[in-house]
Amino acid sequence: SEGFARTAKMIFIRLQAANDAGDLDDLRAFTTPEMFAEISMDLKDRAAGHKQLTEVVAIESEVLDVTDDATRQVVSVRFRGQVREEAGAAPVAVDEVWHLSKPADGSRSWAIAGIEQWQGAVSPR
Repeated sequence: SEGFARTAKMIFIRLQAANDAGDLDDLRAFTTPEMFAEISMDLKDRAAGHKQLTEVVAIESEVLDVTDDATRQVVSVRFRGQVREEAGAAPVAVDEVWHLSKPADGSRSWAIAGIEQWQGAVSPR
């Protein structure tokens, strides 16, 4: 659980950087096809020429749930912390749950399958 929480923090930071850069190849590499489609649409909606640079000021991760079934494993991780989305801006709070999945057959590594705002109880996607 602790080791996975550390890995999840690295994935969180990597997603922020890939999203800021609009790096579709990197985003595709560690998201499920459904999540990639959603992120791609968000990137297209971003104002043309608007450069985003997310600074992760502080982030903590906690594994909330692990689910195994015949086809995949899903781990739900809660992220709490602060990010700064524009230079000189005040940091804003982050409190999200990310669902990471991996096929049981090992055909793919961990991929982000969903992101939701923390609401208390969580059921994996």
